[in-house]
Amino acid sequence: MGFNQNEIRGLTVKYSKNQAKQRKSIEIQLQKQVNELCEKAETHPNYKQIVHQIHVARSGIKTIMQYKTKGTICRRNVRWHEHGERNTRYLYGSERGNLKKDI
Repeated sequence: MGFNQNEIRGLTVKYSKNQAKQRKSIEIQLQKQVNELCEKAETHPNYKQIVHQIHVARSGIKTIMQYKTKGTICRRNVRWHEHGERNTRYLYGSERGNLKKDI
């Protein structure tokens, strides 16, 4: 039982869209949670558990944003490759700088 290229593409697109919807839903829930917790923190400023919950929710949002950023970078690189644009000295320099930051 083999799949042809169009079937694989269709399944992949469907899966990717479903994953994106789930991530967006989680992001919206986390943002609502942060807003609600910030309101609670204003009324109970000494309650450390609220501050911890805000930190956890913001960390989740940050993780989602990093994932989106990586996807944008990947699509940009694919676009450059497909359109025949060559990497410039600037790009190589920025990649080296990013590698040094990660180390």
